[in-house]
Amino acid sequence: MKKKLLVLVGPTASGKTEVAYEISKRLPVEMISCDSMQVYRKMPIITQAPPRAVTKNLKTHLVSFLDPSKEYNAALFRKEALVVIHKILRKNKTPLIVGGTGLYLRALLDGLFEADPGDRLTDKGLRRELLKSQEMHGGHYLHTELEKIDPLSAEKIHPNDFRRIIRALEVTHLTGKPFSAHKANRKGIREEFLIQGFFLDSDRQDLYDRINKRVDEMLTLGLLQEVRKLLKLRLGLTAGTALGIREMKSHLDGKLSLSEGVELLKKNTRNYAKRQLSWFRHEKELEPIRVSKKDSAAALAEIIVEQWKESAG
Repeated sequence: MKKKLLVLVGPTASGKTEVAYEISKRLPVEMISCDSMQVYRKMPIITQAPPRAVTKNLKTHLVSFLDPSKEYNAALFRKEALVVIHKILRKNKTPLIVGGTGLYLRALLDGLFEADPGDRLTDKGLRRELLKSQEMHGGHYLHTELEKIDPLSAEKIHPNDFRRIIRALEVTHLTGKPFSAHKANRKGIREEFLIQGFFLDSDRQDLYDRINKRVDEMLTLGLLQEVRKLLKLRLGLTAGTALGIREMKSHLDGKLSLSEGVELLKKNTRNYAKRQLSWFRHEKELEPIRVSKKDSAAALAEIIVEQWKESAG
């Protein structure tokens, strides 16, 4: 009989962690974070890592374990999440996968889109050149370049997954055909598990109001001080793209006033949430749970748990 996995996703500031905590009061679960930034240590305000009030009662995995100088990607997440899933199941508990990085979830459930395993084409000089151009331009420069020559691969690769973006550009350059023309060679876990997924589908204006409020709270908690400390470290390409770093750095460098930096962070976070909403709304197998200002985390958890028990019974 197949084991069951519970999935809860949604855009940033939609209340996923709070709902997951309420679910843990009703079901024997352990949480696996599906978030490309929450893996990093030393940046809890920026990554919005689950607070101690949650983690002391809800066991969490893949949170705040990696130094921000290190790279992380969908392949590493998939590998580590599979190990954790089986550990949780051996305890007779249910893995609760929670997060907002849609590509990581897709990599886990459906497998990874990679070049042919027999392909040994590499060009170290080209890789160095691509890395240098990314560092020079910043943002999602390489991902934008990939979109121009191979939009299918760009859709399947997260903008922060520089390792796979560079590999896609390298293979395309060396073979003369798009990376997407190479076959997928890793399977997902849909056939191995029974997966029930839910998507917190927030009203956009309500969500934007929550984002604005959260950014203000982040500032009160010490966002500026956290960024100042991070800028003294060697940040990897992935961690360096975290929302909050570039905006606060612009203020610290004297390019923006604090209020301008804060407003820019709110705007960039809203744009990110908009992309997340679009991604998850296209994932047909996720059950949308409409969220409004009036809905408490406990009420949303009750809806999810009720549907979970109905499917089990």
